Amino acid sequence: MPAISQAFRCFDEVARRGSVRKAAETLHLTAAAVNQQILNLEKTVGTPLFDRLPRGMQLTIAGELMLGAVRRGQRDFDNALAQVEELRDLRRGHVNLGVSHSSAEHLLPQVIGRLMDSHPGVTYNVRSGNGATLLHWVANGEVDVAYCLRRSLPPPGIEEVRAWPQRLGAVTAPDHPLARSGRSVRLRDCLEYPLVLMAQDMELSSMARQIEPRLHGAARPVVETSSVAMARTLVERGQAVSFLIPDNVAQAVAANTLAWIPLLDAGALLHSCLYQRTGYSSSAAMAVFLVALDEAIEDIRIRFDMPQAAPIEAGNFAV
Repeated sequence: MPAISQAFRCFDEVARRGSVRKAAETLHLTAAAVNQQILNLEKTVGTPLFDRLPRGMQLTIAGELMLGAVRRGQRDFDNALAQVEELRDLRRGHVNLGVSHSSAEHLLPQVIGRLMDSHPGVTYNVRSGNGATLLHWVANGEVDVAYCLRRSLPPPGIEEVRAWPQRLGAVTAPDHPLARSGRSVRLRDCLEYPLVLMAQDMELSSMARQIEPRLHGAARPVVETSSVAMARTLVERGQAVSFLIPDNVAQAVAANTLAWIPLLDAGALLHSCLYQRTGYSSSAAMAVFLVALDEAIEDIRIRFDMPQAAPIEAGNFAV
């Protein structure tokens, strides 16, 4: 693999050989050229990286620290290059992931459908469940990554590597008074209508109840369900209101069978996140899938005027 930089290459080789002359012979450079690269690097760092001893070059403490960083950087660079090479010639691969039930209805089929056209040799295993179940599968190695709403405390050994902003919104039929008003609303503005809420063990329900404590008592829902599909269907039928995120309703809103009104409440902002096992290195097929997922979510973000997501972490899903 090519070196990340000539200075790093010379520094690493001098550290290995303990000699500028021996490093120069290995690198097929002149000793003067190698020595100049070391001097330039020391000038950049601001401190000597080697003690020049009669028996050769010996790393200083600063040099030891720099050597570790250089070698980690080279490994990351090599890994990224390998993945780029795989992407160029990706013919086959496998994606093993877990998603929420609602994401499995429309978002994932849309993403996988696109990739079936562009990368027909890639296969998929998609399992759906609630957030706690998905992270349990990641921890046990049953899936490689999970896409779900952010959990306040992921299990040990699980890390969040990507987050997309979402906003809770009131979902109504297109001719509902809240939709016809053409304005944003607060959750309290919805309490005079029949409510279809998600089950109390679901993240969307917890968020709605934190925003409006009356949902615990006086403003009890007409229907409480763990099915986003059921909530959408019931809301389409009349005056009921539910509280969902754009991922849950993007297709129905595009078809004009539902309306989505962003809630102005301070607690209405949340995130959908991608989780993986700590230290997991993605395959080329997974990297391609995640780029397609990001594009699909970005399309929803633009249509619903949502905040932009932070970039994918460079060491985790390099493409």
